[in-house]
Amino acid sequence: MVSYRKVEALSRGLTILRYVNEEQGATVGSLHAKSGLDKATIVRMLETLEHDGYVTRCDGAHWRAAGKTLVLSGGYSAVREMGRMASPVLSESREILKWPASFGIFDRDAMIIADTTHDWRGMMVTRQPNHRPPMLTTSLGRAYLAFMEDKEREVLLSLLRRDPTGWNALANKPGKISELIADIRQKGYALADSNYMAHTFGGDIWGMSVPVRGKTRLYGSLVIMVLRRVIGEEEGVLDLAPRMQEVAPRIAEALGG
Repeated sequence: MVSYRKVEALSRGLTILRYVNEEQGATVGSLHAKSGLDKATIVRMLETLEHDGYVTRCDGAHWRAAGKTLVLSGGYSAVREMGRMASPVLSESREILKWPASFGIFDRDAMIIADTTHDWRGMMVTRQPNHRPPMLTTSLGRAYLAFMEDKEREVLLSLLRRDPTGWNALANKPGKISELIADIRQKGYALADSNYMAHTFGGDIWGMSVPVRGKTRLYGSLVIMVLRRVIGEEEGVLDLAPRMQEVAPRIAEALGG
């Protein structure tokens, strides 16, 4: 519970800054499409952020995050520390997993990439450390969601019901959520939503994740990204799920068991 009303202008300004950071070449039009804010408001926010040094204008119409944005994350060390501890295991497991892999941790209403091997064997996937994939359409988020404590999951779902992006619309369908959780728990792995993957990667890639769990703690999720033309989901799951379930406990052990 809070004792005051949310400062809406601050919230909107931070949203615009986040979208600029994600796009790396945002326009007023693209920010309008994402945020729903009117363009005049977006221009004022961008010029304010530019004045304060957090964004910069390039080519007249495009906006990028400036170096000053780095100071906003300087006090947050969880991703850096957990990525550092998980990194040796991911590196050692490349031949086991066979495909680019990432370890992600939970970050309030999304997952966040802590470490990745997405340059593995020349396969580049634009999901670098600090990227925040959505919870309900990515395998990374789904694997974590299924093994969360019930109370923690309810808090998360209440937040996601207010998510304007659409990728977490499933939060408004409790029956579907229950079915999804039961299926993931029974199988021990999660697959990404096909519509999300088609939108993000053009349908060329499919993703699968398993939870990274210690004896008393859920640390995060392990995800691999697989080229569909090389191996499809049905065949790939049979081969790759056991490999991931072999590596996940090693990551948990590296993080403290």
